[in-house]
Amino acid sequence: MEETDDQLVNTVLETYMTLTRGLLRSVAPQWLQLDLTMAQMRVLFVLLHKGPSSIGTLAEALRIGLPTASHLVERLVRAGLVARTEDPKDRRYTLARLTSWGEELMERLHQTRLDQLRGWLLLLSQEELTALHRGLQGLARVSHASQPCCEQQRD
Repeated sequence: MEETDDQLVNTVLETYMTLTRGLLRSVAPQWLQLDLTMAQMRVLFVLLHKGPSSIGTLAEALRIGLPTASHLVERLVRAGLVARTEDPKDRRYTLARLTSWGEELMERLHQTRLDQLRGWLLLLSQEELTALHRGLQGLARVSHASQPCCEQQRD
C-alpha cells in the first residue's frame, strides 16, 4: 500500500529529526565546553544573522526585556565574544556586534556540523546522493517561494 502524502511528509519529518539529533550529538562535545548559557548563544545567533544590532533590536528579536538583553550583551562583552560600538547613524546609540573571536566561534560550530554532514554524505551511494540532491533542490525552490511559517502566522 502506498503512503499518502501526509504519511510520507510525516516520515520525512521523522527522518529529518533523526538527522538533526545526530548532528546535535556530533557537536555536543564542542558546545558542552563553552561557558555560555542558551540565552547568550541566542544573542550570538541573532548577531550572526542580523549583524550589528542595538539592544532594543536584540530584545525584540529574542522577545526579552531591554534590561535582560543588556545584561546578556554585557556578559558576552566580558567574554570577548561581543563588542559595543557607536552607531554610525546616531552616536547616541550603541550597537552590539560579534568580535572576531565571536565570529570564529560561530564559524567553528557551523563547520563542525558541516564536516559531520559531509562525512555522512560521502557514505551514501551515488543513487542515494542523487535522489537526496534532487529532493533538496525541490525543498530549496519552495523555501524561496514562501514566507517562513512564523511570519505567516503573525499576519
